[in-house]
Amino acid sequence: MAEEEGKEGERPGEAEASPAASDILDLGEAVTFRESVGSNDAYVELQVSPDGMEALADLHPPRDGGSPLALDHVEILLARLGIVFGIDREGLGEAILRCNLDGKAQRAFVVAKGRKPEAAVAEHAVLSPNIKLGPDSAPEEALHYDFRERRALTVVKKGQVLARIVPPAAGASGEDIRGTILAPPKEGYKDYLPGKNVGRQALPEGGEGLVALVDGLLGPLAPAGGGSLQVEEILLVRGDVDFHTGHIIFPGDVVIEGAVGDGFKVWSGGSIRCKATMDAFDINAKKDLVCDQGIIGRKRAQVRVGGELRAKFIQNCRVAVRGDLHILSAIVNSRVYSLGRIDLGDKGILLGGEAYAVHGIKAGRLGNAAGQATLVHAGCDFTVQQRLDQANERLRLLSLRIRRAKEEGEGPALEAFLAKAGAEEEALRSLIGDLLGKLDADESATVEISGQIMPGSVIEICRVSISVETALGPTRFRLDKSAGKVVAEKLKAGRA
Repeated sequence: MAEEEGKEGERPGEAEASPAASDILDLGEAVTFRESVGSNDAYVELQVSPDGMEALADLHPPRDGGSPLALDHVEILLARLGIVFGIDREGLGEAILRCNLDGKAQRAFVVAKGRKPEAAVAEHAVLSPNIKLGPDSAPEEALHYDFRERRALTVVKKGQVLARIVPPAAGASGEDIRGTILAPPKEGYKDYLPGKNVGRQALPEGGEGLVALVDGLLGPLAPAGGGSLQVEEILLVRGDVDFHTGHIIFPGDVVIEGAVGDGFKVWSGGSIRCKATMDAFDINAKKDLVCDQGIIGRKRAQVRVGGELRAKFIQNCRVAVRGDLHILSAIVNSRVYSLGRIDLGDKGILLGGEAYAVHGIKAGRLGNAAGQATLVHAGCDFTVQQRLDQANERLRLLSLRIRRAKEEGEGPALEAFLAKAGAEEEALRSLIGDLLGKLDADESATVEISGQIMPGSVIEICRVSISVETALGPTRFRLDKSAGKVVAEKLKAGRA
């Protein structure tokens, strides 16, 4: 009868034709079967996986005239082991035939395989793969990585799919190779629910998903997953903008409770409110910018604002504002541009650099006792001025190219170039003429200084300027268009 393999080199005895229930061996045991006691007969080794889901067979051919292996011999052993389900009889027959004919052992043949149960699936939402749960990490291949570029925030767009709905599915029972029925497992899911500014919608490609209803910041997700998905339209930075946050690029309003570190970008599709000092590197607000303290620029710092700007002071900065600019203390060594007014009140100081404002400038003092050059421009549209400067520079370079071509070239190529350059030159001159007509945007703009105006100051209104040679008291400057000059009108002390 079939037996468990004993010591190495020993062969067990002959198997019975049909096993009794008491003879069924435990799964997981390695069993060797052979038909007779002859040491040269073919035999089979079966081994069952610990979970009872698979049985592997090693088929050994006969040696030196021994008896071949037969299918019923193997089936007797399968019965002894209680294996009744998932038996591959067709494949087993072919493997036995190859073993006997080729005289080669057939190893690890899957003689029986169970059916795994399928878990029942409850409806749940699975997070989209492009939604990250933590800050960006430095690329492994990067030799140098600027951690300011690291995105610690998850910003989503309106209509972006945050999670996909997995529909429910009924589970199915399984069966191991001994015929034991396996109940469907119960699985837990990291389900996500729609929260603030997130809705459940049908997707164009089919099925349903959780979709962002606005541009904004995806609320923090639990490290373990699951919970509510919500999108905030206002980004609140509770500390500083530094290496912990990386650059801030956000489609809505941004509120910063700390300071903005040097070298960090803050771009907002709405307004920016900063409660501490800004070390301005690249600040861009589509709407308003409010800085409770000051704005300090370093190197090529630039600040661009689509609405109004309010701050305590501005220092060493280049600032362009489409609305009004309100400063409480001072503008120092900066270039500031406004399509509205620049207002420093009755005590604010404008010192060094240049200031441009379409509708006028108001300050408490202009320049300093050291005669530091301070230039103010009113009445002109600085955006038109910038386009005009660019057009003039292009015209200058084109004229230089034309002159060199005439000196160095000749023939048809020169004539073709001159014809093309002449058309471009004519277009540039026409553009410059058109821009000059739009440059003076407000001839009624004034510059009002309620305190001292120091030597070295230059006041320009609609391209007509006046230089201050000696210190002046409170003065209003306006354009006398008929006389073609800027007129200085004295103001009473404390009145503007």
